[in-house]
Amino acid sequence: MTQSNKQNTPKNTLVLFDHLINQHPDITPNFITYLLALTACIRLGNLTEGKRIHEYIRQKRTTFIERNEDVKVHTCLLQLYATCGDLRTAEEIFYREHLNHHVIAVNILIKGYIINKQATVAVQFAENLQKNERNIVTFLLWANAIAQLGNIELADKIHLELKSLSTSTQDFFANDRKLTNALIDMDGKCGNILRMEETFQDLKEPDIISFTTLAKAYIVNNLPTKALAIYDYLKQTNQIGTDQVIYLVAVNAAGKLGLASRARSIHEDLRASGISYETNEKILNALMDTYGKCGDLNAARDIFNRLPMRSKPSISSMINIYGINSQALEAMTLYYQSKDQLTGNTHSILISVLTACAHGGLVEEAQKIFDEIPQEKRSVKIWNALVDVYGRAGQLSEAHSLICQFEELHPHAPVLYISLLAACRKHKNAALALEIHNKLIDSNTPLTDDQRSAIVVLTANVHASIGDHHQSLALRQNLYRNKIPKYAGITWTEINGIMYEFYAQDTRHPRSKEIYEQLEILHEQLTQLGYQPNESVLTKEDHDNQWSIYGHSERLAIALSLISTPSGTTIQLTKNLRMCVDCHHVTKLIACLTQRDIIVRDRLRIHCFTKDGRCSCDEHF
Repeated sequence: MTQSNKQNTPKNTLVLFDHLINQHPDITPNFITYLLALTACIRLGNLTEGKRIHEYIRQKRTTFIERNEDVKVHTCLLQLYATCGDLRTAEEIFYREHLNHHVIAVNILIKGYIINKQATVAVQFAENLQKNERNIVTFLLWANAIAQLGNIELADKIHLELKSLSTSTQDFFANDRKLTNALIDMDGKCGNILRMEETFQDLKEPDIISFTTLAKAYIVNNLPTKALAIYDYLKQTNQIGTDQVIYLVAVNAAGKLGLASRARSIHEDLRASGISYETNEKILNALMDTYGKCGDLNAARDIFNRLPMRSKPSISSMINIYGINSQALEAMTLYYQSKDQLTGNTHSILISVLTACAHGGLVEEAQKIFDEIPQEKRSVKIWNALVDVYGRAGQLSEAHSLICQFEELHPHAPVLYISLLAACRKHKNAALALEIHNKLIDSNTPLTDDQRSAIVVLTANVHASIGDHHQSLALRQNLYRNKIPKYAGITWTEINGIMYEFYAQDTRHPRSKEIYEQLEILHEQLTQLGYQPNESVLTKEDHDNQWSIYGHSERLAIALSLISTPSGTTIQLTKNLRMCVDCHHVTKLIACLTQRDIIVRDRLRIHCFTKDGRCSCDEHF
């Protein structure tokens, strides 16, 4: 039986165990036999078999000779139930058998809570353990639990606990790569980039997992250029080998940046790596999603058509790709083609197709799909998607009615009002915007910082759009006074294989003087065409100094591309936020003036600006 487990054949182990107890009833298995059989069940994730063996052990328990053997068997039973999701039975065994005095058993239960998404309980167990009872595995699991929660205060606490250990213990822990990688992952998911980088730099010999963990954290924190820099370093130093995860991270980073050239380059690296990815759904879906986000619809569709099996994630992804690439009818077609073949949870697919309808202005089609969804399966996200459909189409009263209909059956959901506020900004309905603002801000509605910021900024923009700069300024001052964070817009572009990053009014680029000179030339040409800035994106200060709007991050990136690439070269950008209406209008004009195609991936969709001054989104953005 020992050999069966070593050879990765846990099924054979169970067959041998059954043969022993059925064919040789006169032989009583020893505790090692029980451990091997239970370990086989754990490896298979087979709780039913585990329960059967547990019952057999319960009947034979009096044959155990020593207490320490009994503890080992029940620790293994604890692992079986905790790993397979039966936490109630795991807890019963844990307390009944007094396993709380054994750190290995405590660690197993902590891991069970983490596996079953009960990280808060896992953290409590780790915190309640006496300092002298915690071992290196406890700290590793503790960090994993905090990473799952993303709680920066808890992350600070575990670092303090680690620093309170003796110097020798700290040195020993510092040399444990698994623990260090777990701390990097935790700080990354909690948003403490500085400490994460310091921990990584302290590693004497980082391995591929260390680099990958760091790159993943950069992705989580919207720093895709740093993630790609890690991939490039590993490639240059021949450290990637056949590690699939780093390719997935790199592909994800290229998708976030929306740069097709990087996506194709990584795809070529993957082909040359020797990894058999053609049947790997995870890699194929990542490539498909990235090509779609980069605006290469043909490449995405080609991968989708070659998938060995179209799963729900791949169908959802392809529908979403059609939506962000202004192919709403194709998204609808794929949805109806796949609808009858899908069973179980189709929530993500429904969100994708409703979002595609919003991007394509397909109001009636979206309502029909919504009506077909059973009442109990209409999540807040699905309701929000339909509100967005009506809002983008300018049917604000219908969108408002939908929210009222939702609130007849469900608790208050601020996200629905934020979608309606975005529509108010686009369609300049200041009265409704202020009504929503007052309802959400002045009431006791629980709001996240992101939600509060979005509400204030959107309402301020609506008032600016109708020329009420006094009200707009008052709203923004309230935002700053209450220290509500407002996220900066960032635009990325790649020129001759080098990534560039711009903020609004950025002067960090060595060619900034030329960039702003190019913007002046564009401004003169745009003015001759009758261009005037859109009031909705101007604050009172912007009115006095309109160069603030001319220096938006995407315009700086466009100007750099114009002075750095030959005439006729397609310009491709990615922005972390939505394009403002003024930049959208200006980019159409620039595409026409310079006779260049300009592709912009913003937070929600892809805009393909053509040389005739049109955008693929057809103003549904």
